Amino acid sequence: MTLVSLRRKGLAEDHARFFGNMGFPILYIDFDWHEDVKARLKSMTEALVTNVPRDFDIYHAQDCVCDTALQLLMAKGALPGPTLRTVHHVQGFQDRFMDRCEKNALMGDTEKITVSKYWQEELRSRFRLESTVIYNGIDAARFSGVKSTREPYILFVGGMESRKGLEFAIETMEALASKGRELRLIAVARPGFLRTESRPWFDHLIERCGLAGKIDIKELVTDVELVNLYSRASVFLLPTRMEGWGLAIMEAMASGCPVVSSPVGGVTELVSDGENGLLVPVGDISGIANAIERLLDDGEFRDILCAHAIETVKKYTWESAAEKTMALYGRVVSKRG
Repeated sequence: MTLVSLRRKGLAEDHARFFGNMGFPILYIDFDWHEDVKARLKSMTEALVTNVPRDFDIYHAQDCVCDTALQLLMAKGALPGPTLRTVHHVQGFQDRFMDRCEKNALMGDTEKITVSKYWQEELRSRFRLESTVIYNGIDAARFSGVKSTREPYILFVGGMESRKGLEFAIETMEALASKGRELRLIAVARPGFLRTESRPWFDHLIERCGLAGKIDIKELVTDVELVNLYSRASVFLLPTRMEGWGLAIMEAMASGCPVVSSPVGGVTELVSDGENGLLVPVGDISGIANAIERLLDDGEFRDILCAHAIETVKKYTWESAAEKTMALYGRVVSKRG
């Protein structure tokens, strides 16, 4: 097995690597970064088409860019093995070019994997595509033995792309500050594709909300730092507009950090409102603030939610996900061989 990963040319080494030991080879393929999204996606696709090895038994794409590149190679007869695609979600971009890229990639001749029953049904009803559900897993051992000393900050882990709702987290901090709550927000978030998904846009929002000095955006943390952030946060907040499943939510659950998120996508298969976390409608700033205050003020309720959350994530392991994926590989190779 080899992991093929795109890497922006000229990016600092610590911004272009995976955390932890992958346990298998990683092939980095460099691409030229462009401010214009259309040119950037073209550069990424061309880099993959040019450099993806041609001698594997099976090819597995994780996003529409990789899927598009594999389809182009298959059309040329350049790949010996069949292709698969994990569909984490279908975002539905407002940008017409990006939306077309995403939708066109779905229509390729690839075996589809979805990460939740929600998205399995979405592919079936919206695109008439069948898929196999394989839930993401978690390495709960990463969080075992870490001493939890909760500090007065809210943690967001999710990137700056619009669907993650970082602006809702910032606006919630404004609402909490107006109530006299002395809290900080730590956001682990890298920039997204669009200009409104950039650091300057969020810095401006923070200033406009009067929260300078109360919000710390970290574009890069080590795995050890991330585990410590989960273990010390008072609440984990992901006010997402759309989610395939919720890896960051699982990490917060495993660390014993209470979760507030949105009832969207695969989140509802992972979080049961009032049982192992709290779910608030997308964009309901007052509701999010109230949910956070409830977790801060009601220790007994918070502890019950966290205990249930820890039990929930025990059901999802990478070993199980790997076994199901390998079994699917075998079926695909046999069917197309």
